[in-house]
Amino acid sequence: MATIVDSSVARFRRRLHATPELAERETHTASAVCERLAACAPSALLRGLGAMGTGVCAVFDGKQPGPTILLRAELDALPIQEANDFAHRSSVKGVSHKCGHDGHMATLIAVAEQLAAEPIQRGSVYLLFQPAEETGTGALAVLADARFQALPPPDLVFGCHNIPKFPFGQVIVRAGLFAQASSGFRIALTGTTSHASYPEHGLNPSAALTRIVDAVNCIDKTLADEVEAPVLGTVTYAQLGAHNAGMNFGTTPGQALVTGVLRAHTTGDLDRLCDRLTRMATESAAEDGLGRNISWHERFAATNSCAAGVELIQRAAGESGLDVHHLDQPFRWSEDFGYFTDRYRGAFFGLGAGLDQPQLHDEAYDFPDALIDVGARLYRAMIDLHLAPAAASAER
Repeated sequence: MATIVDSSVARFRRRLHATPELAERETHTASAVCERLAACAPSALLRGLGAMGTGVCAVFDGKQPGPTILLRAELDALPIQEANDFAHRSSVKGVSHKCGHDGHMATLIAVAEQLAAEPIQRGSVYLLFQPAEETGTGALAVLADARFQALPPPDLVFGCHNIPKFPFGQVIVRAGLFAQASSGFRIALTGTTSHASYPEHGLNPSAALTRIVDAVNCIDKTLADEVEAPVLGTVTYAQLGAHNAGMNFGTTPGQALVTGVLRAHTTGDLDRLCDRLTRMATESAAEDGLGRNISWHERFAATNSCAAGVELIQRAAGESGLDVHHLDQPFRWSEDFGYFTDRYRGAFFGLGAGLDQPQLHDEAYDFPDALIDVGARLYRAMIDLHLAPAAASAER
């Protein structure tokens, strides 16, 4: 299939890269996307989707009824200071597109422009630009929106992510679990300070903090016989004492904080992890007479791909001359597209961003512009295959 992306789409991607916005604050990003989509004259353009009011969905209808397919991209950037010095580097201090969502948006814009140039004849295509993927809140917010619910349900839903360290343009699939479920946690311990020469007069949370850190690091082993598949616990931050107290050699600490992430293949296993850590932290705090507060953040459902979705991706990749790689194991990271695959049939897949590309969330990462055309060609092939009359007959 010939190139379907013009250079203006890459310039648009770089514009998005230079003006990133964090989750739930993607106002200007959504406005830029809407402006570009409006020029494609979609059948409908839904703006302000989700509780955060930044989701966008463009609907392209054919002249005849038929199947419906949804493709999704993400709007949000990350709280990471960019290390690059190229012309389109982030202009926002401490915020940058280090997961490639700028490229994902540009890819769907390219699909929209191609649909405008060569309209579908039957069925419908939904191009969804979803807010707040990085925090796990955006998918649920869109799904709960009455205007999105009023759309005829899609037959198949698809999400895609660029994946560094895989050959450029390689299509990465896995039937079943593609990306793990996860939940972030924050455990605060509260005791009392004391003069360091009389530590027995205080309540020092250091021992409890150590036990909790050890428990998180070993949770894959301690729960090995109680879960369906391997699990993982990772401590991302630990603090003992007041963060602004400095080096106070004469005072024992009176507070502690530990944060991290629990990961599992299934929602049931993730619930078991959360229950185990809650009990352990509660018991450890009580053992030393400490107060404790546990909160959970950025919960992601497991992202699963159905067989029909994976088959469509493979067929489209074949027509587009792209290599397909089947994963033996799911990715450990999480994707809130799992909330869509919980609701509808569909699949999530990866596009190799290149073996030498910096890893996702690396401060030097930048989405390769050439991948926009690869993704857009693949998506258009998927659309045409799914909306073809033969596909509808097979569905019945």
